[in-house]
Amino acid sequence: MSTLATIETSRWKTALNMMINPGEAVKSQMSKASWPYSILVSGLSFTLFFLQTGLDMLRTGQIETASVILIAMLGLLYGTAGVALLAVLAWALSQAGERGYTVDWAISTFALGYSATLVYALLGIIFSLALGWKTAVAFGVTGVLWALRPTVFTIKQMSGDKMAFSIALSTLCGAILLLGWALLGRLGG
Repeated sequence: MSTLATIETSRWKTALNMMINPGEAVKSQMSKASWPYSILVSGLSFTLFFLQTGLDMLRTGQIETASVILIAMLGLLYGTAGVALLAVLAWALSQAGERGYTVDWAISTFALGYSATLVYALLGIIFSLALGWKTAVAFGVTGVLWALRPTVFTIKQMSGDKMAFSIALSTLCGAILLLGWALLGRLGG
């Protein structure tokens, strides 16, 4: 197997492990994932999630096709810059720099935590397009909520195993993401 193929296989294994066993992935594998690759995962996740929202709104006559595209583009921005900013905030609040965690590591780990969101969003798009279902809440929101588990483990690692702090900060991050989704969906419409 070529070196490039091995790297790609390793990246996909890391993303899958982040969904199945986030605590172990955060501890052992995250140093292998670069932040540009990881931010691509979260960017694509939120692009598809926001696209579901746009399609749902289009089906109910709330917006036109051009607005669907705008909402999807807002999702890309939200999934890249928004997730990166949340990661930096969590990194700073958990004082992770004092424990040797870099901002790059925090962004990469936070962003890759949205691997499950990517799977949910992809399935949502499939059901939306194939069956005409409204899927943003059932698949998109569920995917974001599923990503809270890896977020808890990431913050726990950065904060020196402070579980109550990790749960509280993860809850805040999830609330910020869902509130932002609700506001940006309206802005695009």
